[in-house]
Amino acid sequence: MSVFFNAKFKELRRARDLTQEQIADIFHVSPQSVSRWETGANYPDIEILPHIALFFKVTVDELLGTEAIRNEEKAAAYTKDIRNLLNSGRSGDAIALARKATKEYPQHTRLHYLLVQAMSAACDQTHKDEIIATNLRIIHLSDYKSSLGHRVQLIRQYARWGMTKEARELIDSLPDEIWQSQEPWMGLVLEGEAWERNQRSRMVRAKYLLQYLVVGYIEKADSDIAQKLVCTHAKMQIEQLIDTITGQKTEPIEHAFDYIGLAALYAEAGDAENALVYVEKATQDAMHHIDVMDKTNDDDGGNYMAWETPRNLPWIMWEDHLMKSEFDLIRSDERFVKCFDLLKENSRELK
Repeated sequence: MSVFFNAKFKELRRARDLTQEQIADIFHVSPQSVSRWETGANYPDIEILPHIALFFKVTVDELLGTEAIRNEEKAAAYTKDIRNLLNSGRSGDAIALARKATKEYPQHTRLHYLLVQAMSAACDQTHKDEIIATNLRIIHLSDYKSSLGHRVQLIRQYARWGMTKEARELIDSLPDEIWQSQEPWMGLVLEGEAWERNQRSRMVRAKYLLQYLVVGYIEKADSDIAQKLVCTHAKMQIEQLIDTITGQKTEPIEHAFDYIGLAALYAEAGDAENALVYVEKATQDAMHHIDVMDKTNDDDGGNYMAWETPRNLPWIMWEDHLMKSEFDLIRSDERFVKCFDLLKENSRELK
């Protein structure tokens, strides 16, 4: 019997303004039986289901939630297909499919979220109005706690577009201070496995927040090259520390972008040896990640990352990074040429 039955049955009974006792009289069962139907502890005999459906003027499928299950399965299929398109950098196709999915399932927040991701990957300025409207719809459809992540996402979009007033208004709707929230203190009242799971989860979240703050500081602060190098290394050390404690493994693709950034900073500082070392590290991670970027057919779209381009990581590395003038210091070096050629040879579109 469907797990949807108890909730649907209770909803239908209340809509008719009937008590459990009245329902029991109508179907010649005990009030205790009706109570167990609604708690999910028990279900009516199969012979009585058509009579219940007829009484409430619904189909047996509606009563059992069969249609809801089919809908969720189709929405999950949409989710996987959209993620796979984003994995392969086909943001235009992802937008078209996500728009179709959200029209079919207008209350489904996950599909709306993927539509925002697809539009952002394609070119967020082009889809600015639709991104705002879709984010606001997600917030409206969600309860306050569930909406917080989407509020933050929209704040970041507003800030990127210079919409400071709108960003500040949305910031005012967030909790005031993380220090005074559940986040840092829940571990004080937990024990055993629950404590360990909590600590790991909170540290991973804190890692991402601290990395975000450090990266923002590097990009915006009036720092010299030496300070930027120290901050970038510190960001990676934070990541390594938390990964060691939690057992989480940061994907090499994240390291590749950190390494190529460090290589550019060292080249700008005139440190050819360290620049070459980090070009080699970035190349190694890019090559390691070729197959991972192409694995877009996991059952749940688990490799999901919204790419702005269908180019794979080696292609992005040599064309968007190593071609820049920052690397002129080491461009003729044999080690640099070897990395450049290896990345270029292995460049291809994502599958």
